[in-house]
Amino acid sequence: RLGDDLIIHGPSEPASRGGVLSLELVDVHAHDVSQVLDEHAVAIRPGHHCAKPLMKSLGVAATARASFYIYNDTDDVDALADALVAARDFFAI
Repeated sequence: RLGDDLIIHGPSEPASRGGVLSLELVDVHAHDVSQVLDEHAVAIRPGHHCAKPLMKSLGVAATARASFYIYNDTDDVDALADALVAARDFFAI
């Protein structure tokens, strides 16, 4: 649903990624993404995550980080996806 509007940083192989996704909505700052997701009851962490050299290497000011653990289920993944679509639509020009 997000196509090229969503960039997921990190390993492309899910087994190498673990339960953390570092996300970027193209042309939307991570703090703005976080605010819209918060309005949809989805909690993420925006920022440089104590990795400013990495952010500089990636060419981004910040990323939005979503973390999953054993207590999350597919409803949580769907809520994140729906909220990201809402954020993209909110900031669409």
